[in-house]
Amino acid sequence: MSSDLSPTAADLPPFVSDNAFVGDPQQFEAYEAPGADTLEGRARTLLTERMGRAEATVSTAFACGTVGVQADQTHYSDGFGLFLPLQQGVAVAARYANTTRITFAGADQTWTDDSDSPPVWLVAVRRILQELLADRQVELAVVSTMPGTCRDGYLAALAVAVVRVVRALDVSTAIDLNSVQSLRDDLMPLLAGEIGAALDVPYSTGYLLATFGGPEPAFTLVDTATREHLPVETEARTALRWAILDSQVSESRPPDFHRQRQAQAREALRRLRENGFDALASFRELEHRDLDEATEVLPEALRPVVRHLVTENRRVQKHVAAMRRSDWQMIGALLLMSHASQRDRWKGTGDAVDRIVAEAESRTHDGLYGACMTGRSGAVLVTGRPGTFERELHQLSDKIADAHGHAPKILAP
Repeated sequence: MSSDLSPTAADLPPFVSDNAFVGDPQQFEAYEAPGADTLEGRARTLLTERMGRAEATVSTAFACGTVGVQADQTHYSDGFGLFLPLQQGVAVAARYANTTRITFAGADQTWTDDSDSPPVWLVAVRRILQELLADRQVELAVVSTMPGTCRDGYLAALAVAVVRVVRALDVSTAIDLNSVQSLRDDLMPLLAGEIGAALDVPYSTGYLLATFGGPEPAFTLVDTATREHLPVETEARTALRWAILDSQVSESRPPDFHRQRQAQAREALRRLRENGFDALASFRELEHRDLDEATEVLPEALRPVVRHLVTENRRVQKHVAAMRRSDWQMIGALLLMSHASQRDRWKGTGDAVDRIVAEAESRTHDGLYGACMTGRSGAVLVTGRPGTFERELHQLSDKIADAHGHAPKILAP
């Protein structure tokens, strides 16, 4: 499987790793990420250190990170996504200038519009600034505790933080940033389009909607078809323990894989509309009871793609229901089912994340409830029972290190 994967370390955005991860699994409960005020202060300091002092007023902004519990199907077809807000996030500091310059903590370079071969995450920021500010120029500094391996969530937090700092600069923009309707109908598609264009892959409005939802909900449910986001009231955030593991292996499907999957999803919808499902706008509308009938009219190559997209949308709904009735074992089972579908039907996982999930699954009798890949860059979401979670996380980490030479890094949400 790994032969189909390509290293993407250069495409992963920089972050302050010392503040992002738990130092040791046994320190999991005590970890606390730097807050928004701290990160905004660091961004302000970084701006001055890298670009010097200036008379222009500096504005700052912050956006929390998010990871998908079950959400990545929305990159390819509109539907439901369930997100976990993080205490980690992205802060930016900005001021008006004669030339646009952008710098990131964790990277030595300061980029201008004339910089050669800029990384994709820098291109995304530049494209968003150009769309919002037109001919105005700014200097921008970014500080993140959101890891690069959670790239989809990182870029959503980065985009939202940039929007907020532009709004704080108090200048006329191409989109009314104070209008809820404009944010939903105009800004969300614009940001998703610019990030997707920079990455050269489909990119969902789901991560952006969840980021705008903020850090306070235990979980956030989004519907990318209507661009709505709703808080999920549940004890699952506090009654369970959650962690994101960075496999430290740079493996990801290349852009053409993601473009092909989107093309297959669109082709499957077209064929279904021509064969009795004429009102179908997205796979969120296809009932599970109709799935067998629907796949019968599709070519063999499209069937697993459709099954994954339909069942992931249904799992989101089942996940929310399980959270509301405090069915913790069902939550773990749904995570494992999601990963199996991503691995076997979607063919989107890599060896490193498969090993971590398999090890977590082997510990479902000892305190871990389940795990699945989250995002598309090698992160794994794990949940389990308080009291034994740290011990099992420690043993899982040691087992992976013994077998493969390095332990995963741990993010405490």
